[in-house]
Amino acid sequence: MKAALMERGDIRVETIKDPIPQKGEILVRSIACGICGSDLHAARHTEEFVKTSREAGGAFKLTTFDPIVLGHEFCAQVVDYGPETQHSVPIDTLVCSVPVVHRQTPLPIGYCTELPGGFAEYMVVSENLITTVPRDIPGHLAALTEPMAVGLHAVNKAELKRDTACIVVGAGPVGLAVLANLKAKGVSPVIVTEYSTKRRELAERLGADITINPESGSPYELPEFYNATETTIFECVGVPGMLDELYLNARNQTTIVVVGVCLQTDHARPLIAVNKELRVQYVLGYTPTEFTEALHLIAEGTLDVEKIITHQIGLTEVATYFDSLASPEMHGKVIVQPWD
Repeated sequence: MKAALMERGDIRVETIKDPIPQKGEILVRSIACGICGSDLHAARHTEEFVKTSREAGGAFKLTTFDPIVLGHEFCAQVVDYGPETQHSVPIDTLVCSVPVVHRQTPLPIGYCTELPGGFAEYMVVSENLITTVPRDIPGHLAALTEPMAVGLHAVNKAELKRDTACIVVGAGPVGLAVLANLKAKGVSPVIVTEYSTKRRELAERLGADITINPESGSPYELPEFYNATETTIFECVGVPGMLDELYLNARNQTTIVVVGVCLQTDHARPLIAVNKELRVQYVLGYTPTEFTEALHLIAEGTLDVEKIITHQIGLTEVATYFDSLASPEMHGKVIVQPWD
């Protein structure tokens, strides 16, 4: 099969062996797979990603410098069943799955050498982790279940109180997923701060109450935020120095939810957070229930993910788009369709 491999930032399309489903696994055809910010991190900061993963472990990790097939935001079509499976859905059914395969050592889809991710024509998934895509939902929309589940989990972990004013820092794919879930829950006001004009436009499409370029003004000084009874900030950028900046700008008693992944060593001054009694909540991924809920919210139109998709591409274009995604003015969400 054809696949886009990544090795130390270099991305190339090659023909590799088709994966073979083992006990309890399903062979699936990758229909659509989103390019995630963590995929870009893995390609641009491979050394830091691997170093930190080897030191700390955890569910979100990359521990090899060998070629891998990225892609964990996917929708796929059932092709065949491996041994000791229940044949729980008919062949050709569209499914989404939490991107982990249950083997003796759980394998993260898109971040290991043993299994290909969604930037390949075929994949394997664990039967007990699949969720059937509702009828009439196209694969390129269902593929956004995973990032929308990340946003849903972040919002749930914030434990928002009534009349909370929120700031979303960064309108990349993660920030937009958080914004979409905040608006789906009826939260207002939601202020999005973002340098990119293109991304501010995408945030407005998703219902942001206010968008602001931090070069032209501080979102923390807006009366809609400053005068609110409760305040929460979602950090969706993941760059060094951001947490310290948020500590400085946050109001007393603010909740800061850290959704962005910073791979570099960072610094922040705890005394600022102590003096303000800030609550800092780091988040990772989602629960299986949140994953299924996100898919259903997409299916019913509550999460209108079509608005943030700007490009659908084939495997031969993956390398080019990995480079161009460095410019936030060019793209929103990019979907890879391996069979195009």
